[in-house]
This record gives sequence, structure tokens and C-alpha cells, in this order.
Amino acid sequence: MNSFFTPNVSFLVAFLAGLFSFISPCVFPLIPSYLSYISGLSMDELIKENPGAKFTAVKHSIMFIIGFTLIFVLLGVFSGAVGNLLHSLWLLRIAGIFIVIMGLFILGAFNKIKFLSFMNRDAAVNLKNKPLGLMGSALVGIFFAAAWTPCIGPILASILFIASTLHNFSAGAELLFVYAMGLAVPFFISSMSINYFLTAFKKIKPFIKIISVINGIILIAVGIMIFFNYLSVISLYFGNTFHYNIPYNG
Repeated sequence: MNSFFTPNVSFLVAFLAGLFSFISPCVFPLIPSYLSYISGLSMDELIKENPGAKFTAVKHSIMFIIGFTLIFVLLGVFSGAVGNLLHSLWLLRIAGIFIVIMGLFILGAFNKIKFLSFMNRDAAVNLKNKPLGLMGSALVGIFFAAAWTPCIGPILASILFIASTLHNFSAGAELLFVYAMGLAVPFFISSMSINYFLTAFKKIKPFIKIISVINGIILIAVGIMIFFNYLSVISLYFGNTFHYNIPYNG
């Protein structure tokens, strides 16, 4: 099994998928609301960025991240375990086709299909009273992971299908952990400086649709590679290249 220290195309895809999920139209605009909700601070307090408010926002964001990471890792464990039971070349074929379909969905190919419209809804949850304390923020992270699932469904489902092709529950957990970090890193940076996020938001907002198109194209490419089992071949190639180019200091 590949470790985190071996270049792995699947891990790169998972991390980028996490970043694309963060920048998705139904998550990105709501980040300030998430930060305000979990920290209990108003937007004015967050914008002023005094040391006390910043520390509060950061510690609650860490617990929020732990909450949603836990859910995604458990999904990875389940997906990897199912893949292990269905160890078959046909699983690669099914996963590849499904991921291509999800890429087409992101590109808008199925916008007219009404029963799929739930996958485009905002990732908002109406929780009037957040549980108190840091553990409350972790619980909100768990609840929000469930709320995000329909919104980022095409991306998350694609990563789960990739996890299933690894045929190992621990590898699936690692892959979904990397995916969660793709979401967590920009969220954590935003908690450290909401002003930085707002500046970045103004610059990125006009390009969100373009980013979604790029995301869809990447998923289609990944789906095709998985269908023909090229993803593992590329991972093996980079792994061997990395291995042979590291000087041995025995």
C-alpha cells in the first residue's frame, strides 16, 4: 500500500477535489457564515481580527474541521471495505463510468433532470442553537458534512468510487482524509484571517463557474483513466521515479 510519502496520483486528485469542493458555488459564499456560526462571533468582530477573536475563530475552526474530517474518513473506510469485497476489474469499469457521469453533471449536462437538482442546492443548515463549547463546533462539523454531501455530491461520490478501487479500508480512509484536508486547509486559513478570505472571494467569485468547468473536465479525465486502469499505472510510474531518484544515505 502506498504511504503518504510516496507520490500518489489518487492523493493528488483527492486533495484537488477537496479544494474544488471548497470553491464550489454552494460552499464558498457561505464560509463567512460558517465561521461566524461556529465561533459565536459577529462578522464585525471577525473583520476586526483582534488577537482574542482570531484565537477563538481558529480553535473553533479546528474542531469544526475535526468533525467533518471524521465523517469523510468513515465514508472512506466504508467505501474501501466495499471495494475489497468486490475486488474486480468490473469495479474499475463502473467507477470510471460513474466518475465520467459526475464530471458531465458538473459541466451541466444533466441540468434539466429535475430529480438531480438536489445536488446543486446550497450547503446551508438551519441550526438555531449551536451546542456550547469546542465539542459543539465538532458536532456542527459532523452535521455540516452531512449537509455538504448533496451539494458536493458529484465530487465526493467520485472520490469515494476511487477509494473503492483501492480495495482496502485503510487506503480508503487515507484518501478521504486527504480529500478532507483539501477542504480544511483553505477553511483554516480563512479562520486565521477573514479579511484575507473576503479579498480572495472578490477575486475568485467571477471565476467560480470556470473553476467548476475545470473540475468537471478533470473528473472526466480521471474517470477515463480509472476505466482503463491508467490511474494506478501513473501512480506506480511516479512512485518508481521518486524511489529511484532519492539518494540512499545508508
